[in-house]
Amino acid sequence: MILEPPRRLLIRPRSPSRTWCGGGVRDCASMRQERERVMPGSKATEFDIRARCEFYAQKYQNKPERLEKGLAAYAVHLFAQEPGFDAVLDGETTSEADLAEHICQPNDLHVDAVLEDEVGQRLLLVQVAWRHKDLDTRRIAAFFDAPHRILSNACAVTGGDRIQDLLAGFARKIDDGYEVLLRFVTNLPVGRRAHLEAVTDAKNQEYEDTGRRITCEVYGIPELSKREEELRGAVGGGLVEPVTLNLQSGHFMAVDSPFRTLVGVIKANELVDLYKRAGVGNTLFNLNIRPLGSRKVNPKIVDTALSDDEAAHFFYYNNGVSAVCTEYSLSGNSVTAKRLQVVDGAQTISALVRALRRKPTVTVYVLFRLTATAESSGGPFTDNVIRYNNTQNSLKVSALFSNDPIQKWLRDNFELISGRGPIPTMYYLHKSGHSPEGAKGKGIKIEQLAGIRHAFLYGPVPSYREPAQFFDRELRYGEAFGIDGREVDVWPEEKLFETATAITINQRVQDISRQLKESAHTKDTDEGTYLYRLARYVTALVGVGLEAVRASTFSDYATLTASAATFDQHVNPVLGTARAVLRHEWTTRTSGPAGVQPEYELARDEPTWMRLRDTLREEVLADLVTPSP
Repeated sequence: MILEPPRRLLIRPRSPSRTWCGGGVRDCASMRQERERVMPGSKATEFDIRARCEFYAQKYQNKPERLEKGLAAYAVHLFAQEPGFDAVLDGETTSEADLAEHICQPNDLHVDAVLEDEVGQRLLLVQVAWRHKDLDTRRIAAFFDAPHRILSNACAVTGGDRIQDLLAGFARKIDDGYEVLLRFVTNLPVGRRAHLEAVTDAKNQEYEDTGRRITCEVYGIPELSKREEELRGAVGGGLVEPVTLNLQSGHFMAVDSPFRTLVGVIKANELVDLYKRAGVGNTLFNLNIRPLGSRKVNPKIVDTALSDDEAAHFFYYNNGVSAVCTEYSLSGNSVTAKRLQVVDGAQTISALVRALRRKPTVTVYVLFRLTATAESSGGPFTDNVIRYNNTQNSLKVSALFSNDPIQKWLRDNFELISGRGPIPTMYYLHKSGHSPEGAKGKGIKIEQLAGIRHAFLYGPVPSYREPAQFFDRELRYGEAFGIDGREVDVWPEEKLFETATAITINQRVQDISRQLKESAHTKDTDEGTYLYRLARYVTALVGVGLEAVRASTFSDYATLTASAATFDQHVNPVLGTARAVLRHEWTTRTSGPAGVQPEYELARDEPTWMRLRDTLREEVLADLVTPSP
């Protein structure tokens, strides 16, 4: 049943997203009620795609009947809630965030929106189509060909400034190991349209054959509704609808306590068919490990499954798949599970999907374990299952560290710095979906804290080039969250204030960047273009300058952050110098190859960083010298 669309919203905001109340004929309370009725993440249970599209069309100052515009905005706000892509929200709720910079202009290579996950090294390209009857599969196929057009440098010829900005460096990122997700979104149901599935499968096979990690997906109303409900759960989630899987008769056992568990043998096609079911795909995997589901698939797993000699040995070579659910029932050898989610084995399933796509008749068996945890949206036990099952996984994710003592200590002690002097009001998001009771202000994600703190202490290049290393104990986890490179359970108070300084500087640089972009005089300047992306870079430069003058000026970071006046007195001059050094560097750099994002190259260039670091240190020390009268 299609619900009636909501009443037309009369909104006159000062900007596309910052002001929702005032100036209109409706009061703030009624606006909030309307937003809760139609927005993802609200308490509403109905899914009215038209209402959502009308809402988002108006959010970006379009008429409500511009439904395709609204669908593009709705899609980018929906997908921006996914782990990794949610960094773009910058601590705001999805409905309040301004994502205008990620929504493309008309004729931008037929790409309507772009999101990037720097830590997970993923790019998401979205195209939408609002239709009343049927879809033109040629349009979908053309969108799935977008990477070819981008790699051929077509965006530099036919694309507008925004698409060139969002996709600059595309080829280099592909070479660096980025995964590309292509999502075609429509208001029509697509699950039973065989021709759409055929087009999607053919393009996925084509990219797989070329060795590029590019995945094509089509989202219709059921898929959008399910994704919205999953993301509303915030943590873990699990498949919305119950699923039934068939274990191999006589080859499974049950454990009743302390948690009901089934351990047995399952045919690979059971898991592959579930993955390929409309609206499932990577939603099968726990949100905390979902980025692993389709990237860096081990080719040896695929080769083993396809081998005439080795396929029968797959069961013995592979660690298998572990899943949790809220509850399950068993009838014969069929198990039906509610809110099932895979917590280990994402790579195995993704590899089997590829293998069976090439050879559908292959027979492969997998070790399968299912545990009923009674935790509907994650919880301590589920978190530990994820943590310990993935300990040996070469792909590190931040969620595996959320139970570390230092992460819990940071969660509990952020209130000591929140809102102090110049420090923004904030709280620490040590794991996906966590929000302390009574939390106010901006949420700082674990990945953000790692990048900002490491840049401030050690330089910015790793935070741009290898951010996943912050969540590898053998590499940089101790640097990002420890002291002198060693893991610790707590920090001295001074280290907390030092980190608060870095966060505040990074926030200030981002604020300056927004001001530059909003001003007609500076929005097209070089600094207006690069500053936001290089916020950590500038923060690192300021950190170098502050350390150079600390002994003779503010002494310690507790003193520096004690008041806004003290902070401004010592930080603003160094920040001005850092910006000047970077502006000068920008003017001396020749333009790179077509399609290469200059800031992407600069941020990953260690020799350039060392040179600018030394220049900054010399200049701030020189500024301390007062000429004799």
